[in-house]
Amino acid sequence: MTVVNEGATAIANLIKDAYQVIAIGDGRDSTSPSQTGLNNFVFQKTGQVPTVVGSMLVYTVDFTGSEIPPSGASELGIFANGTTNGNGTLLSRVTFTNTGVVASGDTVSFIINVEVGN
Repeated sequence: MTVVNEGATAIANLIKDAYQVIAIGDGRDSTSPSQTGLNNFVFQKTGQVPTVVGSMLVYTVDFTGSEIPPSGASELGIFANGTTNGNGTLLSRVTFTNTGVVASGDTVSFIINVEVGN
């Protein structure tokens, strides 16, 4: 059975309301479908409400250099509301090239697109 466009948009809106925590870490391994958290949690931001465009959720979040450790950030996860210190229900995780040291006054911006449905 295929999820139709209207259904995918409805699912995206359910996710929008339930998953508003973005966490970063400095783990490096690839993501497994059985993953339940980040490899090494560093910092999280709550209240990160995505924009829904059709069946796509678009999250935009900024982390300052003071929120990123000297080891840098190399993984990011989207978690359910109520997550504390990276302990909660993980929706999605991605790894990327490590940011390295970020000056405390600088900002690293992430734009995350999550596609729901076909």
